[in-house]
Amino acid sequence: MSSMVSSSYFHPRPRGYVGGPGTRYWPSGDPTHSRRASVVLLPGRGESAEHFEGLAFRLALDGYQVTFLDHGRDTVLALGEARAPDGPFVLLGSDSGALRALVGAGSPAVRPDALVLLDLPLVYRKIAGEDPGQPIPRSLPDLPILLLHAERDEVSPLALARMMTRTARRARLASLPGGHGVLAGPGRRAVGAHILLFLENLRVSRLAPRQRQRDRSVD
Repeated sequence: MSSMVSSSYFHPRPRGYVGGPGTRYWPSGDPTHSRRASVVLLPGRGESAEHFEGLAFRLALDGYQVTFLDHGRDTVLALGEARAPDGPFVLLGSDSGALRALVGAGSPAVRPDALVLLDLPLVYRKIAGEDPGQPIPRSLPDLPILLLHAERDEVSPLALARMMTRTARRARLASLPGGHGVLAGPGRRAVGAHILLFLENLRVSRLAPRQRQRDRSVD
């Protein structure tokens, strides 16, 4: 995998490459440190790897290992295979991919440490392209969750997203300008910043108990 990364000390340049059918990888671009987390990207309706290229590159550049799983993959099986043995495991879904992330989060074979949900469909199941047998969830799992929603989104209304997060004590909602599709909307540059801050806070929160344990052992 190291051959897929061209880097310098000051400016690592992670390159995405194609894996198996419907899979693409962006290795961590910082070979001097262990990966901060493994992030799996789940696209929504009409989205492909190209829609996530900028975000994936930015995450890899900051030390995250990124895997893209296209439509049609057995989500639970593929997510189980994508999970790395070390570091936090995060599912990042957009639109109907956010629903796939929620389904995966409920599987004991996946067990993500956190979720990032972009444009989570809360109405209009047909528009979201989801099987009617999978109802849109009305509650969120007890995990660290970042939700990004656009202010004028009619598929993922901001008001409904706010209602959903009221009872989810570990969820955080951020609003962005524009309509449905924050990855391509006027607030797209802020998407990566919100996600990187969320992932860094997740990593720090996992390190804190270990640091306290080390401090006690020194005392």
